[in-house]
Amino acid sequence: MRIKLLAVLLLAAIAAIAQGRPSGTGGGRPSGMGSAPTGAGNSTGNVGRPADVGGRPANTGQPADVGRSEQPQQPLKNAQVNSGAFQMLEQKTGMTSDQLKALYASSGAKNFGEFVSAVVVSKNLGLDSNQVLQGLKTKSLGQTLQDLGVAPDKAKEEIKRAKHELKQSNKGS
Repeated sequence: MRIKLLAVLLLAAIAAIAQGRPSGTGGGRPSGMGSAPTGAGNSTGNVGRPADVGGRPANTGQPADVGRSEQPQQPLKNAQVNSGAFQMLEQKTGMTSDQLKALYASSGAKNFGEFVSAVVVSKNLGLDSNQVLQGLKTKSLGQTLQDLGVAPDKAKEEIKRAKHELKQSNKGS
């Protein structure tokens, strides 16, 4: 009897740890949530999205771009620095590799692809690259471009064009 009880308690503890919660703390739905399946009847408009992701509410009531600065920037990899895309940026901007690395580190870009797209779009549209990169700290590239006076359709088209240029530049490397 004791062995069975210990086995049940051990399994319960393992399950609680696997969920990231200490044993004994509530793992159920918060009071007042009703019994609707996750995402169904959700008044926040997140139909089909889980109401709880990683212990946090899925919708905090803020726009999707708010809190971008909380996401860490991915470090540059040697393969990216040695890529055709990086060489293309050196040619488009007239900057050295070290200058581009510093620009990336100070930018709001969350990854190398977003950085390249932002620089290419800004050069193609004759915009200040620094303004575009700083806008990425709080907003998406599309929203940043719109804030700088680019029409939504034009912004979308230019982002698509920049991504195509990125792919093309990497084909040769």
